[in-house]
Amino acid sequence: MSNTPLTIVAITTAKPGKQAALGAAQEKLVAETLAEDGCLRYELHQSLDEGRVRIFVETWASEVQWRAHMQGAAMQRFQASGVGEYFADFTLHRLTKVAG
Repeated sequence: MSNTPLTIVAITTAKPGKQAALGAAQEKLVAETLAEDGCLRYELHQSLDEGRVRIFVETWASEVQWRAHMQGAAMQRFQASGVGEYFADFTLHRLTKVAG
């Protein structure tokens, strides 16, 4: 695994009627994650076109640090809270910069 920065785009879609509950859990996750080692950016965006869609845009100092986040306490609390029942869809993309 490389020590170059890693960008993550995670697209989440809430089940109908679950937007508020999922959103609250996601916002708590953001607050906790921003303090993690290697976290350079951890943003949650709301789609203006589809109210059930929220998108995480993350940048980590390395893939190793992102993987540590995925196994870390904040993510474990998020998953243990039962939010998996609120997702209609989830897609995650690991990205590397190629231009710009």
